[in-house]
Amino acid sequence: MTALLDLLLPPACAACGRAGEVLCAACVGEFEAPDPGAFVVADAGVTLGQELTLGIGAFAYRGAVRRALGRLKYAGAGRVARPLAVAAVPALSNLLRIAGSSAVLVPVPIHPARERQRGYNQALLLAEELGRRCGVPVASVLERRAVTERQHRLDRAARLRNLRDAIVRRPGSMMPGVAIVVDDILTTAATLEACASVLNGGGTRESYGFAIAREV
Repeated sequence: MTALLDLLLPPACAACGRAGEVLCAACVGEFEAPDPGAFVVADAGVTLGQELTLGIGAFAYRGAVRRALGRLKYAGAGRVARPLAVAAVPALSNLLRIAGSSAVLVPVPIHPARERQRGYNQALLLAEELGRRCGVPVASVLERRAVTERQHRLDRAARLRNLRDAIVRRPGSMMPGVAIVVDDILTTAATLEACASVLNGGGTRESYGFAIAREV
């Protein structure tokens, strides 16, 4: 299906616009590790929280990765999820060494209305590709029952208020013992914390967070 789509609609790089690839090797080569900043504990890109045992962002949210994520999140470019996930595999592999072999990837949910508008949940696309590449199961055990204000406009306190009671356990779902919550962008960790709170409250022993990029 992807090959047919590429034939009918030849891809252009989501970061630079050059024809030929969904995300070109030159732009992927520009991806950088996160800089030290707020929430850093030991290494750049590492966060800890009240509910999260550990959370990391694979890349710094700037340059080529920022442009590619913008296309994925706001321009309907779902095909960008695959090369972004592939590039982030080494970072997830490092986290899996800490979380253990029983970890399950849990995508951050979006409200059905927003998913219909966008055409997909970008966190689910990323989690599925990461899961395939790393041999880790994916479980959509969370759902968002309220349409919240877009998080990028808010500070940490407002983000936490915005998410209060918006993310809940999907009816009938079984919480994993160890979960890695997957999102596209990590800013204040409020979304990952909200997801981890529901997971931990439902019986998950340890919750980790993983994002393609970290904004500092």
